[in-house]
Amino acid sequence: MWPVVFKNIRSAFLTLTLCGLFEATGNVEDHFTELTEILEKLEENSPVLIEKNFLIQEQLGNQMVADSAKGFSLSINLSSQSIHEDRPEQSFYHRYRSFGSIYARKPLFHWGALDAKSKIASRKTEITKLAHNEAVLDITSQSRHLYLDLLLLHKKAQVKKESLVIEQESLKRQVKQKKLGLSSILEVSESNASLLQNELLLADLKQAFSHSVNQFRSITGWEGNLTFEDQNKSIQEFLSAQFLEEKTPDMIAGISSGTIKKIENEIEIEKNNLTIASSQLKPKLNIIGGFYQDQVALASNEGSLLRNNVTIGLEANWAIWDSSRSNGQKSAALARKRSLEFALQRELKSFRFYIENLRQNLLSTANRIELSNKLMDVARSRFETSRIEFEANRISLNRHLEAKIALDKAKINQLESICQYLKTKDLYFKAIEKNHE
Repeated sequence: MWPVVFKNIRSAFLTLTLCGLFEATGNVEDHFTELTEILEKLEENSPVLIEKNFLIQEQLGNQMVADSAKGFSLSINLSSQSIHEDRPEQSFYHRYRSFGSIYARKPLFHWGALDAKSKIASRKTEITKLAHNEAVLDITSQSRHLYLDLLLLHKKAQVKKESLVIEQESLKRQVKQKKLGLSSILEVSESNASLLQNELLLADLKQAFSHSVNQFRSITGWEGNLTFEDQNKSIQEFLSAQFLEEKTPDMIAGISSGTIKKIENEIEIEKNNLTIASSQLKPKLNIIGGFYQDQVALASNEGSLLRNNVTIGLEANWAIWDSSRSNGQKSAALARKRSLEFALQRELKSFRFYIENLRQNLLSTANRIELSNKLMDVARSRFETSRIEFEANRISLNRHLEAKIALDKAKINQLESICQYLKTKDLYFKAIEKNHE
Protein backbone atom coordinates (compact mmCIF):
# COMPACT_ATOMS: atom_id res chain seq x y z
CA MET A 1 0.00 0.00 0.00
CA TRP A 2 2.73 2.47 0.98
CA PRO A 3 4.59 2.27 -2.39
CA VAL A 4 1.33 3.12 -4.19
CA VAL A 5 0.67 6.06 -1.86
CA PHE A 6 4.24 7.29 -2.28
CA LYS A 7 3.97 7.00 -6.06
CA ASN A 8 0.74 9.04 -6.09
CA ILE A 9 2.28 11.71 -3.83
CA ARG A 10 5.37 11.90 -6.03
CA SER A 11 3.25 12.17 -9.21
CA ALA A 12 1.19 14.96 -7.67
CA PHE A 13 4.36 16.79 -6.57
CA LEU A 14 5.89 16.55 -10.04
CA THR A 15 2.70 17.82 -11.63
CA LEU A 16 2.54 20.80 -9.25
CA THR A 17 6.21 21.56 -9.92
CA LEU A 18 5.70 21.58 -13.68
CA CYS A 19 2.52 23.63 -13.37
CA GLY A 20 4.42 26.18 -11.30
CA LEU A 21 7.18 26.27 -13.88
CA PHE A 22 4.83 27.12 -16.73
CA GLU A 23 2.52 29.35 -14.71
CA ALA A 24 4.19 32.42 -16.11
CA THR A 25 3.14 31.57 -19.66
CA GLY A 26 -0.02 29.49 -19.39
CA ASN A 27 -1.60 27.72 -22.34
CA VAL A 28 -2.54 29.27 -25.66
CA GLU A 29 -6.16 29.69 -24.55
CA ASP A 30 -5.00 31.83 -21.63
CA HIS A 31 -4.23 34.55 -24.17
CA PHE A 32 -7.35 34.13 -26.33
CA THR A 33 -10.75 33.84 -24.67
CA GLU A 34 -12.45 32.51 -27.80
CA LEU A 35 -10.09 29.53 -27.88
CA THR A 36 -11.02 28.78 -24.25
CA GLU A 37 -14.67 28.50 -25.27
CA ILE A 38 -13.80 26.30 -28.25
CA LEU A 39 -11.76 23.88 -26.13
CA GLU A 40 -14.40 23.74 -23.39
CA LYS A 41 -16.97 22.53 -25.95
CA LEU A 42 -14.55 20.28 -27.82
CA GLU A 43 -15.97 16.97 -26.57
CA GLU A 44 -19.48 18.12 -27.47
CA ASN A 45 -18.63 19.34 -30.97
CA SER A 46 -15.62 17.40 -32.28
CA PRO A 47 -16.77 14.57 -34.61
CA VAL A 48 -13.75 12.44 -33.69
CA LEU A 49 -14.42 12.68 -29.95
CA ILE A 50 -18.12 11.98 -30.40
CA GLU A 51 -17.20 8.83 -32.32
CA LYS A 52 -14.73 7.78 -29.61
CA ASN A 53 -17.40 8.21 -26.95
CA PHE A 54 -19.73 5.81 -28.78
CA LEU A 55 -16.89 3.27 -28.95
CA ILE A 56 -16.65 3.41 -25.15
CA GLN A 57 -20.39 2.74 -24.88
CA GLU A 58 -20.02 -0.21 -27.26
CA GLN A 59 -17.17 -1.70 -25.23
CA LEU A 60 -19.10 -1.26 -21.98
CA GLY A 61 -21.86 -3.33 -23.58
CA ASN A 62 -19.33 -6.02 -24.53
CA GLN A 63 -18.10 -6.02 -20.96
CA MET A 64 -21.64 -6.63 -19.71
CA VAL A 65 -21.90 -9.59 -22.12
CA ALA A 66 -18.65 -11.08 -20.81
CA ASP A 67 -19.66 -10.60 -17.15
CA SER A 68 -23.05 -12.20 -17.76
CA ALA A 69 -21.40 -15.53 -18.62
CA LYS A 70 -20.57 -15.99 -14.90
CA GLY A 71 -24.12 -15.38 -13.71
CA PHE A 72 -27.43 -17.22 -13.73
CA SER A 73 -29.20 -17.82 -17.00
CA LEU A 74 -32.95 -18.44 -16.88
CA SER A 75 -35.23 -19.49 -19.72
CA ILE A 76 -38.98 -20.04 -19.87
CA ASN A 77 -40.80 -22.03 -22.51
CA LEU A 78 -44.59 -22.21 -22.91
CA SER A 79 -46.40 -24.20 -25.58
CA SER A 80 -50.04 -24.83 -26.34
CA GLN A 81 -51.24 -27.53 -28.74
CA SER A 82 -54.49 -28.42 -30.40
CA ILE A 83 -54.59 -32.17 -31.05
CA HIS A 84 -56.86 -33.78 -33.61
CA GLU A 85 -56.84 -37.61 -33.76
CA ASP A 86 -58.61 -39.74 -36.32
CA ARG A 87 -58.29 -43.31 -35.04
CA PRO A 88 -59.44 -46.31 -37.12
CA GLU A 89 -62.79 -47.70 -36.00
CA GLN A 90 -63.06 -45.01 -33.31
CA SER A 91 -64.77 -41.69 -33.09
CA PHE A 92 -62.88 -38.49 -33.99
CA TYR A 93 -60.91 -37.21 -30.99
CA HIS A 94 -59.94 -33.60 -30.30
CA ARG A 95 -58.36 -31.97 -27.28
CA TYR A 96 -56.10 -29.11 -26.18
CA ARG A 97 -53.01 -29.34 -24.03
CA SER A 98 -50.41 -26.88 -22.73
CA PHE A 99 -46.90 -27.42 -21.41
CA GLY A 100 -44.48 -25.14 -19.57
CA SER A 101 -40.84 -25.34 -18.58
CA ILE A 102 -38.30 -23.19 -16.73
CA TYR A 103 -34.57 -23.88 -16.83
CA ALA A 104 -31.78 -22.23 -14.80
CA ARG A 105 -28.03 -22.63 -15.22
CA LYS A 106 -25.08 -21.23 -13.26
CA PRO A 107 -21.42 -21.93 -14.06
CA LEU A 108 -19.74 -23.42 -11.01
CA PHE A 109 -16.10 -24.09 -11.89
CA HIS A 110 -14.40 -23.32 -15.22
CA TRP A 111 -10.74 -23.12 -14.12
CA GLY A 112 -10.80 -19.31 -14.20
CA ALA A 113 -11.74 -19.13 -17.89
CA LEU A 114 -14.93 -17.10 -17.33
CA ASP A 115 -13.15 -14.71 -14.98
CA ALA A 116 -10.42 -14.36 -17.60
CA LYS A 117 -12.96 -13.47 -20.29
CA SER A 118 -14.47 -10.86 -17.98
CA LYS A 119 -11.02 -9.42 -17.27
CA ILE A 120 -10.25 -9.31 -21.00
CA ALA A 121 -13.44 -7.33 -21.62
CA SER A 122 -12.53 -4.98 -18.76
CA ARG A 123 -9.04 -4.45 -20.19
CA LYS A 124 -10.48 -3.74 -23.64
CA THR A 125 -12.79 -1.19 -22.06
CA GLU A 126 -9.78 0.39 -20.40
CA ILE A 127 -7.96 0.48 -23.75
CA THR A 128 -10.97 2.17 -25.36
CA LYS A 129 -11.07 4.78 -22.58
CA LEU A 130 -7.33 5.36 -22.99
CA ALA A 131 -7.88 5.86 -26.73
CA HIS A 132 -10.63 8.36 -25.93
CA ASN A 133 -8.44 10.27 -23.48
CA GLU A 134 -5.58 10.18 -25.97
CA ALA A 135 -7.90 11.56 -28.64
CA VAL A 136 -9.02 14.37 -26.30
CA LEU A 137 -5.40 15.36 -25.66
CA ASP A 138 -4.48 15.06 -29.35
CA ILE A 139 -7.47 17.02 -30.64
CA THR A 140 -6.97 19.69 -27.97
CA SER A 141 -3.31 19.99 -28.93
CA GLN A 142 -4.12 20.04 -32.66
CA SER A 143 -6.71 22.75 -32.03
CA ARG A 144 -4.15 24.90 -30.20
CA HIS A 145 -1.55 24.40 -32.92
CA LEU A 146 -3.99 25.12 -35.74
CA TYR A 147 -5.20 28.22 -33.91
CA LEU A 148 -1.59 29.45 -33.67
CA ASP A 149 -1.10 28.73 -37.39
CA LEU A 150 -4.24 30.72 -38.13
CA LEU A 151 -3.03 33.53 -35.89
CA LEU A 152 0.27 33.61 -37.77
CA LEU A 153 -1.44 33.65 -41.18
CA HIS A 154 -3.78 36.38 -39.92
CA LYS A 155 -0.81 38.45 -38.77
CA LYS A 156 1.07 37.90 -42.02
CA ALA A 157 -1.95 39.10 -43.98
CA GLN A 158 -2.20 42.21 -41.79
CA VAL A 159 1.48 43.00 -42.26
CA LYS A 160 1.23 42.42 -46.00
CA LYS A 161 -1.74 44.81 -46.20
CA GLU A 162 0.27 47.47 -44.38
CA SER A 163 3.14 46.99 -46.84
CA LEU A 164 0.72 47.25 -49.77
CA VAL A 165 -0.49 50.63 -48.51
CA ILE A 166 3.09 51.95 -48.48
CA GLU A 167 3.81 50.42 -51.91
CA GLN A 168 0.65 51.98 -53.36
CA GLU A 169 1.74 55.36 -52.03
CA SER A 170 5.21 54.72 -53.44
CA LEU A 171 3.77 53.92 -56.88
CA LYS A 172 1.65 57.07 -56.86
CA ARG A 173 4.69 59.10 -55.92
CA GLN A 174 6.77 57.47 -58.67
CA VAL A 175 4.07 58.31 -61.23
CA LYS A 176 4.00 61.95 -60.10
CA GLN A 177 7.79 62.18 -60.20
CA LYS A 178 7.81 60.68 -63.69
CA LYS A 179 5.48 63.40 -64.88
CA LEU A 180 7.87 65.93 -63.41
CA GLY A 181 10.82 64.15 -65.00
CA LEU A 182 12.26 63.09 -61.65
CA SER A 183 11.68 59.37 -62.17
CA SER A 184 12.06 56.93 -65.07
CA ILE A 185 9.62 54.51 -66.65
CA LEU A 186 11.78 51.66 -65.36
CA GLU A 187 11.41 52.81 -61.75
CA VAL A 188 7.63 53.07 -62.16
CA SER A 189 7.47 49.59 -63.72
CA GLU A 190 9.56 48.14 -60.89
CA SER A 191 7.27 49.69 -58.25
CA ASN A 192 4.20 48.42 -60.08
CA ALA A 193 5.68 44.89 -60.40
CA SER A 194 6.54 44.83 -56.70
CA LEU A 195 3.00 45.93 -55.83
CA LEU A 196 1.42 43.23 -58.01
CA GLN A 197 3.73 40.57 -56.61
CA ASN A 198 2.77 41.44 -53.06
CA GLU A 199 -0.93 41.45 -54.00
CA LEU A 200 -0.46 37.89 -55.28
CA LEU A 201 1.24 36.94 -52.03
CA LEU A 202 -1.66 38.43 -50.09
CA ALA A 203 -4.12 36.41 -52.18
CA ASP A 204 -2.13 33.24 -51.41
CA LEU A 205 -2.18 34.07 -47.71
CA LYS A 206 -5.96 34.52 -47.79
CA GLN A 207 -6.38 31.18 -49.57
CA ALA A 208 -4.12 29.41 -47.04
CA PHE A 209 -6.03 31.08 -44.20
CA SER A 210 -9.39 29.94 -45.59
CA HIS A 211 -8.13 26.37 -45.99
CA SER A 212 -6.76 26.32 -42.43
CA VAL A 213 -10.02 27.69 -41.03
CA ASN A 214 -11.95 24.86 -42.69
CA GLN A 215 -9.49 22.33 -41.28
CA PHE A 216 -9.85 23.91 -37.83
CA ARG A 217 -13.64 23.69 -38.03
CA SER A 218 -13.58 20.06 -39.19
CA ILE A 219 -11.45 19.05 -36.20
CA THR A 220 -13.14 21.10 -33.50
CA GLY A 221 -16.71 21.19 -34.86
CA TRP A 222 -16.71 24.94 -34.12
CA GLU A 223 -19.11 26.98 -36.26
CA GLY A 224 -18.55 30.45 -34.80
CA ASN A 225 -16.31 33.24 -36.07
CA LEU A 226 -12.63 33.61 -35.18
CA THR A 227 -11.40 37.05 -34.14
CA PHE A 228 -7.92 36.30 -32.72
CA GLU A 229 -8.40 39.07 -30.19
CA ASP A 230 -5.69 39.23 -27.56
CA GLN A 231 -7.32 41.74 -25.25
CA ASN A 232 -4.38 42.16 -22.87
CA LYS A 233 -1.74 41.93 -25.62
CA SER A 234 -0.18 39.21 -23.48
CA ILE A 235 0.96 37.07 -26.42
CA GLN A 236 3.67 39.61 -27.27
CA GLU A 237 4.97 39.97 -23.73
CA PHE A 238 4.26 36.59 -22.17
CA LEU A 239 7.93 35.67 -21.79
CA SER A 240 9.74 37.80 -19.28
CA ALA A 241 13.50 37.86 -18.87
CA GLN A 242 13.07 36.18 -15.48
CA PHE A 243 11.18 33.26 -17.01
CA LEU A 244 13.70 32.82 -19.81
CA GLU A 245 16.31 32.06 -17.19
CA GLU A 246 14.29 28.89 -16.47
CA LYS A 247 14.16 27.67 -20.04
CA THR A 248 14.14 23.92 -19.47
CA PRO A 249 12.10 21.93 -16.93
CA ASP A 250 13.75 19.19 -14.94
CA MET A 251 13.57 15.65 -16.29
CA ILE A 252 10.88 13.60 -14.56
CA ALA A 253 11.79 10.30 -12.90
CA GLY A 254 8.97 7.97 -13.99
CA ILE A 255 7.38 8.14 -17.40
CA SER A 256 4.36 6.64 -19.07
CA SER A 257 2.14 7.34 -22.06
CA GLY A 258 -1.10 6.25 -23.62
CA THR A 259 0.77 3.80 -25.84
CA ILE A 260 2.64 2.33 -22.87
CA LYS A 261 -0.58 1.90 -20.88
CA LYS A 262 -2.26 0.33 -23.91
CA ILE A 263 0.57 -2.21 -24.26
CA GLU A 264 0.38 -2.99 -20.53
CA ASN A 265 -3.33 -3.74 -20.87
CA GLU A 266 -2.70 -5.87 -23.95
CA ILE A 267 -0.12 -7.90 -22.00
CA GLU A 268 -2.74 -8.56 -19.32
CA ILE A 269 -5.19 -9.62 -22.04
CA GLU A 270 -2.73 -12.20 -23.34
CA LYS A 271 -2.16 -13.51 -19.81
CA ASN A 272 -5.91 -14.10 -19.55
CA ASN A 273 -5.94 -15.69 -23.01
CA LEU A 274 -3.37 -18.17 -21.69
CA THR A 275 -5.73 -18.98 -18.80
CA ILE A 276 -8.60 -19.55 -21.23
CA ALA A 277 -6.51 -21.75 -23.52
CA SER A 278 -5.27 -23.82 -20.56
CA SER A 279 -8.86 -24.51 -19.47
CA GLN A 280 -10.03 -25.88 -22.81
CA LEU A 281 -9.28 -29.55 -22.06
CA LYS A 282 -10.34 -29.51 -18.41
CA PRO A 283 -13.76 -30.50 -17.03
CA LYS A 284 -16.24 -27.67 -16.44
CA LEU A 285 -18.95 -27.86 -13.81
CA ASN A 286 -22.30 -26.08 -13.91
CA ILE A 287 -25.27 -26.01 -11.55
CA ILE A 288 -28.50 -26.72 -13.39
CA GLY A 289 -32.11 -26.72 -12.29
CA GLY A 290 -35.51 -26.64 -13.86
CA PHE A 291 -39.22 -27.20 -13.83
CA TYR A 292 -40.99 -28.80 -16.76
CA GLN A 293 -44.28 -30.44 -17.61
CA ASP A 294 -44.91 -33.56 -19.68
CA GLN A 295 -47.75 -35.99 -20.32
CA VAL A 296 -47.74 -39.74 -19.86
CA ALA A 297 -50.36 -42.37 -20.57
CA LEU A 298 -52.25 -43.96 -17.68
CA ALA A 299 -51.75 -47.65 -16.94
CA SER A 300 -55.30 -48.39 -18.17
CA ASN A 301 -54.44 -46.63 -21.41
CA GLU A 302 -57.73 -44.80 -21.11
CA GLY A 303 -56.22 -41.36 -20.78
CA SER A 304 -53.10 -39.42 -19.94
CA LEU A 305 -51.62 -37.67 -16.95
CA LEU A 306 -50.00 -34.21 -16.92
CA ARG A 307 -46.87 -34.35 -14.74
CA ASN A 308 -44.97 -31.51 -13.09
CA ASN A 309 -41.24 -32.24 -12.73
CA VAL A 310 -38.55 -30.38 -10.77
CA THR A 311 -34.85 -31.14 -11.36
CA ILE A 312 -31.65 -29.83 -9.79
CA GLY A 313 -28.10 -31.10 -10.05
CA LEU A 314 -24.60 -30.77 -11.51
CA GLU A 315 -23.57 -30.77 -15.14
CA ALA A 316 -20.03 -31.72 -16.18
CA ASN A 317 -18.59 -31.00 -19.61
CA TRP A 318 -15.17 -32.37 -20.46
CA ALA A 319 -13.52 -31.91 -23.84
CA ILE A 320 -11.05 -34.78 -24.16
CA TRP A 321 -9.29 -33.95 -27.45
CA ASP A 322 -9.35 -30.90 -29.71
CA SER A 323 -6.60 -31.77 -32.24
CA SER A 324 -4.05 -29.45 -30.53
CA ARG A 325 -6.36 -26.44 -30.85
CA SER A 326 -5.83 -25.38 -27.22
CA ASN A 327 -2.06 -25.87 -27.55
CA GLY A 328 -2.05 -23.60 -30.56
CA GLN A 329 -4.03 -20.97 -28.66
CA LYS A 330 -1.57 -21.11 -25.75
CA SER A 331 1.41 -20.86 -28.09
CA ALA A 332 -0.06 -17.87 -29.94
CA ALA A 333 -1.03 -16.06 -26.70
CA LEU A 334 2.42 -16.63 -25.20
CA ALA A 335 4.12 -15.33 -28.36
CA ARG A 336 1.92 -12.21 -28.40
CA LYS A 337 2.64 -11.64 -24.69
CA ARG A 338 6.41 -11.80 -25.19
CA SER A 339 6.22 -9.58 -28.27
CA LEU A 340 4.23 -6.99 -26.30
CA GLU A 341 6.74 -7.10 -23.45
CA PHE A 342 9.56 -6.26 -25.89
CA ALA A 343 7.38 -3.53 -27.42
CA LEU A 344 6.80 -2.12 -23.95
CA GLN A 345 10.53 -1.77 -23.29
CA ARG A 346 11.06 -0.19 -26.69
CA GLU A 347 8.22 2.28 -26.14
CA LEU A 348 9.56 3.25 -22.71
CA LYS A 349 12.92 4.18 -24.24
CA SER A 350 11.29 5.93 -27.19
CA PHE A 351 9.01 7.99 -24.95
CA ARG A 352 11.90 8.99 -22.69
CA PHE A 353 13.85 10.20 -25.74
CA TYR A 354 10.74 12.07 -26.91
CA ILE A 355 10.47 13.89 -23.57
CA GLU A 356 14.17 14.74 -23.62
CA ASN A 357 13.90 16.11 -27.20
CA LEU A 358 10.99 18.29 -26.17
CA ARG A 359 13.03 19.68 -23.29
CA GLN A 360 15.86 20.51 -25.67
CA ASN A 361 13.42 22.09 -28.12
CA LEU A 362 12.06 24.28 -25.33
CA LEU A 363 15.59 25.51 -24.69
CA SER A 364 16.17 26.16 -28.39
CA THR A 365 12.87 27.99 -28.98
CA ALA A 366 13.34 30.10 -25.83
CA ASN A 367 16.76 31.18 -27.17
CA ARG A 368 15.14 31.95 -30.51
CA ILE A 369 12.62 34.20 -28.77
CA GLU A 370 15.44 36.12 -27.12
CA LEU A 371 17.12 36.66 -30.48
CA SER A 372 13.85 37.60 -32.20
CA ASN A 373 13.15 40.15 -29.44
CA LYS A 374 16.58 41.73 -30.02
CA LEU A 375 16.01 41.72 -33.78
CA MET A 376 12.62 43.33 -33.22
CA ASP A 377 14.20 46.15 -31.21
CA VAL A 378 16.81 46.76 -33.89
CA ALA A 379 14.24 46.69 -36.73
CA ARG A 380 11.90 49.06 -34.86
CA SER A 381 14.74 51.50 -34.18
CA ARG A 382 15.82 51.31 -37.82
CA PHE A 383 12.29 51.97 -39.04
CA GLU A 384 11.82 54.98 -36.75
CA THR A 385 15.13 56.40 -37.91
CA SER A 386 14.25 55.85 -41.56
CA ARG A 387 10.88 57.52 -41.06
CA ILE A 388 12.55 60.61 -39.61
CA GLU A 389 15.17 60.61 -42.39
CA PHE A 390 12.49 60.16 -45.05
CA GLU A 391 10.34 62.99 -43.73
CA ALA A 392 13.46 65.18 -43.81
CA ASN A 393 14.06 64.07 -47.44
CA ARG A 394 17.48 62.65 -46.57
CA ILE A 395 16.69 59.11 -47.84
CA SER A 396 14.59 57.76 -50.69
CA LEU A 397 11.19 56.15 -50.36
CA ASN A 398 12.72 52.80 -51.34
CA ARG A 399 15.11 52.96 -48.37
CA HIS A 400 12.19 53.76 -46.10
CA LEU A 401 10.20 50.88 -47.61
CA GLU A 402 13.12 48.51 -47.01
CA ALA A 403 13.13 49.47 -43.34
CA LYS A 404 9.37 48.82 -43.16
CA ILE A 405 9.78 45.38 -44.79
CA ALA A 406 12.57 44.52 -42.34
CA LEU A 407 10.32 45.54 -39.43
CA ASP A 408 7.48 43.41 -40.79
CA LYS A 409 9.79 40.40 -41.08
CA ALA A 410 10.99 40.96 -37.52
CA LYS A 411 7.37 41.02 -36.30
CA ILE A 412 6.62 37.78 -38.09
CA ASN A 413 9.82 36.16 -36.81
CA GLN A 414 8.95 37.17 -33.27
CA LEU A 415 5.42 35.81 -33.54
CA GLU A 416 6.68 32.61 -35.19
CA SER A 417 9.14 32.10 -32.34
CA ILE A 418 6.43 32.62 -29.74
CA CYS A 419 4.03 30.26 -31.55
CA GLN A 420 6.73 27.62 -31.88
CA TYR A 421 7.50 27.87 -28.18
CA LEU A 422 3.81 27.55 -27.28
CA LYS A 423 3.47 24.51 -29.55
CA THR A 424 6.52 22.83 -28.05
CA LYS A 425 5.38 23.61 -24.52
CA ASP A 426 1.93 22.24 -25.35
CA LEU A 427 3.48 18.98 -26.59
CA TYR A 428 5.56 18.74 -23.43
CA PHE A 429 2.58 19.44 -21.20
CA LYS A 430 0.51 16.89 -23.15
CA ALA A 431 3.20 14.26 -22.56
CA ILE A 432 3.26 15.12 -18.86
CA GLU A 433 -0.55 14.88 -18.74
CA LYS A 434 -0.39 11.42 -20.26
CA ASN A 435 2.26 10.50 -17.74
CA HIS A 436 -0.03 11.37 -14.79
CA GLU A 437 -3.37 10.13 -16.12
